[in-house]
Amino acid sequence: MKLLYNVFLLFIFCVLPVQLLWAQGATTAALSGTVKDQTGTALPGATVIAIHTPTNTQYVASTNTDGYYNIQNMRVGGPYTVTTSYIGYQEQRISSVNLALGQTARVDFSLAESSRQLGEVEIVGEQNDVFNQDRTGAATNVSRDQIENLPTLSRSLQDFTRLTPQASGNSIAGSNNRYNNITIDGAVNNDVFGLSGSGTPGGQAGSQPISLDAIQEIQVVVAPYDVKLGNFTGGGVNAVTRSGTNTFTGSVYGYGRNEDIIGKSVVEPREKADEFKNYQYGVRLGGPIIQDKLFFFFNYDATRFTEPVRFAPGSTESQIPFDVAQELSEYVQSTYGYDVGSFGAIDRETQSDKFFGRIDWNINDKHQLTVRHNVVDAFDDNISRSSDEIRFGNNAYRFNSTTHSSVLELNSRFSNEFSNNLIIGYTRIRDSREAQGEFFPQVTIFDPIADFEFGSQRSSTANELDQDIFEFTDNFTYLLGRHNFTIGTHNEFFDFRNLFINNFNGRWEFNSLEDFYNNNPRRVRATYSLLDNNPTPAAEFNALQLGFYAQDEYTASEQLRLTLGLRVDIPVFPDKPQENTQFENDFRNVYPGLETDRTPSGQLLWAPRFGFNFTPTEDRSLQFRGGTGIFTGRVPFVWLSNQFVNTGTILGTIDRRNPDSFVEDVNQLIDPSQPQTFEINVIEDDFKLPQVWRSNLAIDYTLPYEVFLTVEGIYSKTLNDVVYKDLNLVDPVGTLPGDSPDNREIYPSNRRINESYTNVILLDNTDEGYRYSLTGQLRKDFVNGLQMTLAYTYGKSKDVNSGTNSTALSNYEFNQIVNNPNDPQLSYSRFDIRHRIIGSAGYTFRYGANDNFATGISLFYQGQSGQPFTYLYNGDLNREGNFANDLIYVPRDQSEINLVPFSSGGVTYSADEQWEALDDFIENDDYLSDRRGQYAERNGARMPWTHQFDLRVFQDFMLEAGNNRHKFQITFDIFNVGNLLNHEWGHQYFVSNEANEIIRYAGLDDDGIPTFTFNPNSRRYNIAPFASRWQGQLGLRYLFNDRQ
Repeated sequence: MKLLYNVFLLFIFCVLPVQLLWAQGATTAALSGTVKDQTGTALPGATVIAIHTPTNTQYVASTNTDGYYNIQNMRVGGPYTVTTSYIGYQEQRISSVNLALGQTARVDFSLAESSRQLGEVEIVGEQNDVFNQDRTGAATNVSRDQIENLPTLSRSLQDFTRLTPQASGNSIAGSNNRYNNITIDGAVNNDVFGLSGSGTPGGQAGSQPISLDAIQEIQVVVAPYDVKLGNFTGGGVNAVTRSGTNTFTGSVYGYGRNEDIIGKSVVEPREKADEFKNYQYGVRLGGPIIQDKLFFFFNYDATRFTEPVRFAPGSTESQIPFDVAQELSEYVQSTYGYDVGSFGAIDRETQSDKFFGRIDWNINDKHQLTVRHNVVDAFDDNISRSSDEIRFGNNAYRFNSTTHSSVLELNSRFSNEFSNNLIIGYTRIRDSREAQGEFFPQVTIFDPIADFEFGSQRSSTANELDQDIFEFTDNFTYLLGRHNFTIGTHNEFFDFRNLFINNFNGRWEFNSLEDFYNNNPRRVRATYSLLDNNPTPAAEFNALQLGFYAQDEYTASEQLRLTLGLRVDIPVFPDKPQENTQFENDFRNVYPGLETDRTPSGQLLWAPRFGFNFTPTEDRSLQFRGGTGIFTGRVPFVWLSNQFVNTGTILGTIDRRNPDSFVEDVNQLIDPSQPQTFEINVIEDDFKLPQVWRSNLAIDYTLPYEVFLTVEGIYSKTLNDVVYKDLNLVDPVGTLPGDSPDNREIYPSNRRINESYTNVILLDNTDEGYRYSLTGQLRKDFVNGLQMTLAYTYGKSKDVNSGTNSTALSNYEFNQIVNNPNDPQLSYSRFDIRHRIIGSAGYTFRYGANDNFATGISLFYQGQSGQPFTYLYNGDLNREGNFANDLIYVPRDQSEINLVPFSSGGVTYSADEQWEALDDFIENDDYLSDRRGQYAERNGARMPWTHQFDLRVFQDFMLEAGNNRHKFQITFDIFNVGNLLNHEWGHQYFVSNEANEIIRYAGLDDDGIPTFTFNPNSRRYNIAPFASRWQGQLGLRYLFNDRQ
């Protein structure tokens, strides 16, 4: 296989004696400090031994001429016992040292002379992940204790990345979630193809990438200036898995919720939830194979989830009458013999099974080897509805996903000066969609009352994705005096097969139910194969992303540490799309040099970085830190996959306006006597992967009573991001006719430069865009076990295209504009944070003989600005060919909008009645009322603020039996506690596709003036019927010799 050949060549080239403070994703921790006598004189050659107590793994170092030691590639967690000795001095031991993922703990020793006869000196270690010389940029570490004690609804990574103040949902630092990098045990665990909203494999099947019971610690980095961290312009999420120890430990657990522990609907009449179930259960076991030498860990985790799909016609949540939906269903059945499926209450099912296994081998005191394998097998039934949209049952699809992920990691310490970290990973992902019901065209009816959709889901009748990902990371560190030099490489090799033929079954649109019954379609689209022997051709290609870097981490003094590094990333595409010389000739005069076989291969993307950490006070109560540098990310490979099939030589496209009549058989649309048309996707010659220049500055300060205050600012300037253009669109021919101040540009009816092509979408770069955030955070750890944190973030993010879709055409046509879609303007990003507040508190009370009983409580709060969305016209007002991208003009009075009567649900609304309702709608909308006489902005409006409190209460019962410890734990989580107290609290909101098409373009009147309608029943947003209710979750767990 070509991919393996490339891997072999690069492996031979790159295998050098190569460490890790952080690898591509952090997997280990480190320990450093000084050994001095009590006069402050350095003791060179002192021996430092750190022992990982659970496994008896030993790490040995000796101090240099400055009395400084540094131990790399240590196990995360602990506890550790650290001992130092020096001839003529009293040995000193520090116990209960715990190491955080990706950080270097500082442990200093002050030894007394042996002649003083002080006896053995033992100290309990105290670590502080706030005041840590490794910290330069924003980062959040989530410990095993937090994972075990904080409330979690889905038992997902996202339930804990939300502890990062600069994160919102799956977005970090106001960036597209596709621009994050997620690693587990140092290996990529991204959805690198870019289709999953969660950003992880299996996300489209509703599954988590790994069981939470297999996770040891999580780290989120936003602005790390270590050059070993790369492949993101958003944030990096690193997690390491649990391992076995010298003690056999295990757990059996189950968590569940159903309709009996969930609140009633939040709108009148308040009704009990329909029957549903969500059960998660599993088992884990770990222990020694050979004491002190070889350890194992195993985990099995399962999810079984069935929930009702809300917004059934005729219900209080839906504005669609039951009889309207029933009439449509019966008409389609009697006229075309097709069953559209249920339009009433239906259930969707999600299921996953996860298997995880890990082996750790202490080869000797210099080398530790880890091998682990993770399997996720899942499926999810996908169907959604809203108050003004109904998808009939057979428009659903089932998404199937299976992932196998293997990692081998070798940590080596050759001497005090030389250490190395090697990671080799392989991931195999197989995804597919199954459309429900019989094969039938998708039909969408844009009626004034609501949208109706039935038929086979248009993206699911030819949709499969195979991914094979191999990666190789090696980092070598050389400690020379106070310099910590690192050289390394991180390389990823991809083998893709993507079968995706959108509209393979045909896609029909109608302006109204009346038009559908009268067989008067407004548009039909379809895609078909041009290959005689292959009706479903797929994009098959290999890709490589190579990274090389060097860095010096210089400890200038005990107060100042500087980091300076340089990284270069190189995308390589061994395969090219097919060349289409006919197309290139057709567009030679339109866009000279355009080629269909172009890829962004061979670009050298340089990323210099600088970071600093300065603590001016001896008691380390004040810390200044920050840095600046360039970060290079990935482009979701789905965006590049478009180029491999949309060359005009593999797939043909049909896009007709106002066709004669609806036909069921998509093959009847292919007329050999008519000229063929094609969609073309191409890429700019010097296209570069996403890059940002990111800088941050932070102050950490210890207030009275050991309260830690952090103030941190982050600014990111776009260097390279994506923008899409349609090269087949003619120039506008004027402005909107009439007396309205809305003078947007309009296009002629013949808007294509070349009628042989539907769209020619160019993927290009832009340097427009920025994002910034300012965060203030307070944290207090009390001696009695109480922990409290509170953080506020203000952030703003702007871009020209938020890149929320998977195809080139969708990213182009759904990017909302006023004028030329090929010149989109800078506006708010879909991932704009604005205001976000998070807080958490937890306390565990232990009592009884030998503390055999414990009661714990923890609370998490999140309040934030509502999600951004856009106000649009329903229809193609500017006639450039797209029906859902025209930003509305907000009228000041009725003279600025030409409303015409319309009927809905048997009721006719006059122009005056519509204006009265529209005027009231605008006046009662904070955003629109401020935009009168102006255009709405892309993502300019926001849903209401959301507030959510989540609570966990647990009770432990412990029993000692010989040397074994048994614990039984009962947990009860309540999510959205506010709604439990008051049904008006805790509401969550959504707008379908984050776009509210409140005004419908109704065509031109006899004078050629645009006309519009407004449905007085329109809503600004929907209240999420399930997420707005409080939900309870009961958990039962048995633990054997486990510290949890």
